[in-house]
Amino acid sequence: MQWIERARECCFPADTKTRRRTDAESVKTSTGGFMSELLSPRLISCDEAGFTGNNLLNPDQPLFSYASHDLTLAEADSLIQRVRAKHPVQMPELKAAKLLKTPRGRALIGDVLRELDGRYIVTLYDKRYSLAAKLFEYLFEPVLQSNNALFYRHNFHRFVAMFFFMLMRDKSIEGLAHEFEAFMRSLDPADAPSLFGSRGSNPMIEQILRFVRGYNVIIARETRDLRGLSSGKWILDLTGSAIPSHLAAWGERHPLLEVVCDDSKPLRALADGFDVMINRPDTVRIEMIGKQRTLTWNMSKPIAFASSAGHAGVQVADLLAGVTAAIPGGGSEMTAFGEMVQGHLHEDCVLPDFNILKLDQQEAAVNWLVLEDLAYRADNGLDPLDGVEIVFEYGKQSFPEFNAGRIGRAKRSSRPRR
Repeated sequence: MQWIERARECCFPADTKTRRRTDAESVKTSTGGFMSELLSPRLISCDEAGFTGNNLLNPDQPLFSYASHDLTLAEADSLIQRVRAKHPVQMPELKAAKLLKTPRGRALIGDVLRELDGRYIVTLYDKRYSLAAKLFEYLFEPVLQSNNALFYRHNFHRFVAMFFFMLMRDKSIEGLAHEFEAFMRSLDPADAPSLFGSRGSNPMIEQILRFVRGYNVIIARETRDLRGLSSGKWILDLTGSAIPSHLAAWGERHPLLEVVCDDSKPLRALADGFDVMINRPDTVRIEMIGKQRTLTWNMSKPIAFASSAGHAGVQVADLLAGVTAAIPGGGSEMTAFGEMVQGHLHEDCVLPDFNILKLDQQEAAVNWLVLEDLAYRADNGLDPLDGVEIVFEYGKQSFPEFNAGRIGRAKRSSRPRR
């Protein structure tokens, strides 16, 4: 659907791990002339749909969505009462999955979306692609981090993620994908012998295997430092990527936030880390890959937890998340909802884009050359970064010749045999 093309322009959730490392950032801090205790906090209610925890390969729920809005509790309760009175439904709690099955339920959802226009934010994640993105973050990033800005500028991270995502659809790669998921849960290379081991190969994913095996000591050292962290148990859960994006965005609209989220084990494990945003009126921004990003927000107190059944704000957020997750592949009856939701998509959506792999485009062809060069360096124990700028430049200069040869080979192969 057209609405999703905008979301595909993003790269990965901009989590604090990546932000901390990127050396192409310039950080700016500004302090507002107000004190948090003199402000009335704005309630931000949050919830998700498609939760499968650390299991991103679950075929029954391929998408994860996160939603938040800034309605007051009274506004949320009033909204629920009004749409229920107009569209009577027999359910104790408004749930998108059930409402979408009937014309009355869809009409109710339409009214909610219209009334909430401009008051909510949603993000959407393809779980398998999110796992592929983690491959770059945890296997390539430790090796390339001292000059990672060069690779991000060329969208090399997206190229590697899309390459792995594409290969994951092949049965011969499926076992390796499950091994990588197990590795991400434990951060122990022993859980992914096909990836880190010296034996076995697959020509389809040869370059990635050569890179990981060649630089396995660096990767193992980095991941070992992350083991044992309380949040590490939920390292693949996407809530931890979504909520900082949402709250930073709300922090740009409101000077003080009171945040209530649907109760979840992953978020509870992460919640203490967000306490640094309590009574923090200063705004920290970075320039990252040519974009200005806000890193901070100001909270009046720690994140609170509630159930969607007992909190009207969380119930509305749950409804928004459920609708967003149902839009892709939902058919013509979801088109109108897609158009309404489109303007509320956060830029940190994580969705596959096969255009990243088109070798008739210079960027993809250059990234393929760089991936092969990194694999060669890994095979021979070479510095992965020494002179890598020259490889990028050579790829750009030689692209016209490469593309002409590729087209010529394609034409010759298409000629009928005599």
